[in-house]
Amino acid sequence: MKLWAHRSTLHLMPAADLPMLLGVRRQQVAGYHSWYAKEGLSREQVDILVGAVVEQLVQGPHSRMDLSRRLVPRLGEWARPMLEHSWGGIIKLACALGHVCHGPAEKEQGDGAREALFVGLDHWLGQPLPPVDGRQAMADLLRRYLAVFGPATRADFRKFAGGYAEPVHNAFADLAGEMAVIDLDGKPAHILSRDLDALAGAAPAPGQINVLGLFDPYLLAHNDTRQYLDDRFRPAVYRTAGWISPVILRQGRVVATWTHRRVAGPKGCGAWEVTVSPLERVYRKELPAITRGLRRLSGGLPVTVTGV
Repeated sequence: MKLWAHRSTLHLMPAADLPMLLGVRRQQVAGYHSWYAKEGLSREQVDILVGAVVEQLVQGPHSRMDLSRRLVPRLGEWARPMLEHSWGGIIKLACALGHVCHGPAEKEQGDGAREALFVGLDHWLGQPLPPVDGRQAMADLLRRYLAVFGPATRADFRKFAGGYAEPVHNAFADLAGEMAVIDLDGKPAHILSRDLDALAGAAPAPGQINVLGLFDPYLLAHNDTRQYLDDRFRPAVYRTAGWISPVILRQGRVVATWTHRRVAGPKGCGAWEVTVSPLERVYRKELPAITRGLRRLSGGLPVTVTGV
């Protein structure tokens, strides 16, 4: 499945996770209505737009511009901005309500540009989704979050989930019997009780190198990023318009960012030419591990690295 999920950002996820994530998102619907109201849309207009989009997608996949061309003549010019909005507009709410997801491909435009296609969620799944309890969904997400990113604070989870304070508070209350509280740099942080022993004995191997791609969840999971990134380097990683750079980690801390471009490889095959931009010193002896990580992300293409 490809659709807007937690933090209202695009995710690719197994269909089996959809009930949980839609349960979380439905607790955030009020935020969409607040945004639409600021843009001048009444609650009635929002409901009309969502219904029209859902009705139109019964006929098959449509892009934003397809929807606009078909619906604006019927509804009026007031509908155009939220149908054509580059950040999702009304389609984001239709997605949060469980009506819509991204389709399997993109539509080619005459100028070479491509448009995302949207489809009805039930049609894409082949069956309707069962009812979802939002509070249970948030608790389930917290359990899975702590298993991967714990120890973490309430503020960390709220940033990751992108929700309101009350659902986050309820989730921590519902999981109280499964969690332990530890000290994390002077702040109370939570971890699943079942993971305490593993955490106590955990440590990265000396010199361990990991290569992460664009928007990796590791860089999106905590409100306080000083655990793995010096504040002076934040602008290089957390960039404008929500752009998250690909990075290289040494023992869990960011030491460099990287960029790549596709080039011709041996026998006409594709290859990656990668430029590493160190934030801290990166050693030549680390190059083999960095190259292996980059090849994994490239899908096995040949990789050449500069900057190390």
